[in-house]
Amino acid sequence: MHPNDDTTNILRFMYLKKSAVAAQLVDFVPPIIAMVISFAVTRNLYAVNVGTIFSILFNGLIIQTADRWVWPTLKHNFKTLGND
Repeated sequence: MHPNDDTTNILRFMYLKKSAVAAQLVDFVPPIIAMVISFAVTRNLYAVNVGTIFSILFNGLIIQTADRWVWPTLKHNFKTLGND
């Protein structure tokens, strides 16, 4: 699992009432801050394309929808925290 995915799951199941949308948005805060600071300093913004914007806006919704409709029996790896 990619560290960014793990952070999303930790935020989702431990702090954000299992909301994948909220977890994904919170998880993107540090990269967005880095992009804003970088742009403010250099006045250039590189490697922010359609895929980046799509991921920021829709990745959490896709995860949440897939959990509900595509694979509703999926068990996440948070049994050690008392969650299923």
